[in-house]
Amino acid sequence: MLAVVEVTDTEGLAALAAEWRDLLARAADPTPFQSHEWQATWWQHHGGGRLWVLCARDNGVLVGLMPLHVARYRGTPLRQVRFLGAPLSDFQEILAARGQEAVARAALLGHLAQHSHRWDLCDFADQRKGTSLTEGEMPAGLRPLLVHHRICPFIPLGKSWDEFVKRLSKNTRTNVGRRRRQVAKQFRAEYDLASEATVAQAMEELFRLHNSRWRRRGVAGAFAGARMQAFHHDVARKFLQRGWLKLHRLRLDGETRAAFYCFQLGTRVYYYLSGFDLEFGKYSIGNVLMAQAIERAISDGATEFDLLRGDEIYKFQWKAEERETLRLILGRPALRSSFALGAHRLERFLELKGLALQRRLWGRKKVDSAPSTVES
Repeated sequence: MLAVVEVTDTEGLAALAAEWRDLLARAADPTPFQSHEWQATWWQHHGGGRLWVLCARDNGVLVGLMPLHVARYRGTPLRQVRFLGAPLSDFQEILAARGQEAVARAALLGHLAQHSHRWDLCDFADQRKGTSLTEGEMPAGLRPLLVHHRICPFIPLGKSWDEFVKRLSKNTRTNVGRRRRQVAKQFRAEYDLASEATVAQAMEELFRLHNSRWRRRGVAGAFAGARMQAFHHDVARKFLQRGWLKLHRLRLDGETRAAFYCFQLGTRVYYYLSGFDLEFGKYSIGNVLMAQAIERAISDGATEFDLLRGDEIYKFQWKAEERETLRLILGRPALRSSFALGAHRLERFLELKGLALQRRLWGRKKVDSAPSTVES
């Protein structure tokens, strides 16, 4: 039986850094969103409520981690538990050592059940299907609701760019090739990856390109606000130090006209957000830089290009396949918890209605179950 130890302050969260990184290296299929760099930085910039990091230890060794916080649900007295990073993290899961996923899950969920008097609702969104939190029995006293959450397209990569391109439709293959040649002919085209010397400037360019496009649609971009930008500046710098940041830029005649904000951990590249100058839309510079990012991922040994949540139509022209994520809601047998579950069901209903409208306005392959934060 594993011992579960709680970390409830920022100092304790910082002190976990080395053990957390070691656990990430021992996990079977971790994502950058489970890293200390991402989650501790999120807490620094966006954290609110009470920090509640659950650490499962085997004779003192960290083998499982569930980084949570408890905050008021929509300003009500109801107490909601969520993962650190929500909703900015595209995947939110227990981090566990390879081979110890089941025992870590049992210990961590058992601790949640044992201390259910501290919360009214647990909302664990963005769980990849088949991961530990969505598998197995629940401890007594927990009322689970497991529902479909999002579609997360991903592109399987071949061993070479030439092999990959052969899988694309003739129309896509022709268009990408023509646009790349056109851009090279019309401009002094340069492709680069952000470095220590350029990362701050490259992030500012990404913010500007992304937000300006969404402002034209009458909505705030995903990088709106100084706090959000400060968070991503810090994450980009820390990911660069770990070798995970893949911030691509397309510069035309010396000016950045498109930027792709990606991460690589292991053999998977994650495409998080992008932006491009709409004045150059006729050159399809978004597709041009996407092709460059995929080609670079293949050359770097990646086997998958994960497009993350959101089923926008453009993603499927690259022969993307679908990955489903689930949302696990936990209640408890108490009146306050019943109110919280009812409020969540109403919120989910309104969310789906909003997405149906979003689909009609902006073009979605199908109705997803929550707004995407990764649209270009």
